[in-house]
Amino acid sequence: MSELLRPNSPLVVCYGDLVTDLVVAVERLPIEPERMQSVRAISVEPGGAGNFLITAARLGARAVALGAVGEDAYGQAVYDMLLAEGVDVSYTQRGAGSVNVLVLVIVDDAGRHVFLVRDGAGDPFVLDARSVGLIQSADLFFMPGYALHERRVAGSAVEATRLAAEAGVPVMNDLGPIASEASAREAALEIVRLSEVSLLTAEEAMRFTGERAEADAARWMLGRGTRHVVIKRGGAGCVVFSADGEHVVPGIPVTARDTTAAGDAFAAGFAVAWLKHRDARRAAEFANCVGAAKVQKLGSGRQCPTAAEVAAVCDGMGLYFSLNTWINSP
Repeated sequence: MSELLRPNSPLVVCYGDLVTDLVVAVERLPIEPERMQSVRAISVEPGGAGNFLITAARLGARAVALGAVGEDAYGQAVYDMLLAEGVDVSYTQRGAGSVNVLVLVIVDDAGRHVFLVRDGAGDPFVLDARSVGLIQSADLFFMPGYALHERRVAGSAVEATRLAAEAGVPVMNDLGPIASEASAREAALEIVRLSEVSLLTAEEAMRFTGERAEADAARWMLGRGTRHVVIKRGGAGCVVFSADGEHVVPGIPVTARDTTAAGDAFAAGFAVAWLKHRDARRAAEFANCVGAAKVQKLGSGRQCPTAAEVAAVCDGMGLYFSLNTWINSP
């Protein structure tokens, strides 16, 4: 449980994408047939939304996982690890014989990675009265794009987002590359329309909108309902586009060991800071610190940054005295 958690801590609900990462660290990529190389380490971690939830919980939010978790060994591992991190998993739906989504993450010494995905199996996720009540009482509702690709939860994704928006709950999305898939486009457009904040890379934004420049892509999305578009630039930081213009937020120079889960950690940092200050630029500055703290660590899930690690990055840049100051300042 986060040392920053208080009774008035914001309630952040994350939908779907409760995948298991099987992380295999190798010497180099690509892996070539009939050429042996050493495996540095193998670990099982919560991936996808698990990265967001763990980071948000460590930063002081009441983080709730809403979605489907398999009852197989990989699903049980994710369930147990999230619970141990202080994430509320009581709203997850499981089911006898269900199988969790499994992502094989192969990462090399240079920090490059490959993702191989096995979809989950089981009964479709159902938005029951308890889940609806949770969504409507949240301080923020987060929709990761991969939920639109996950067989068990995709069918209820738009409905869940609409429930949040109609209840006055701010919606934040990180649709990622899934948004450009033809099968997910209609749902993605509706989620963008309902969202307060949309996070994505320049490549994702241009592919999704058909525009040839990130600024044009951001304005296209603003014209379709979302109030803030945050274009992530990796180590170069990000750009925040809003109705009042654009703000470039420079990156933080660190040595990147592994970029896996960096986008999820960035999203969690943005969510927590935005809820506190309702200022997209300040939230982006803080999110950059969280992302920079993450890329210095190998792996996902429990390898996401702690509050102390984020504070060290913030302090090192002279941005804030401490994470506690950031969370509790007016």
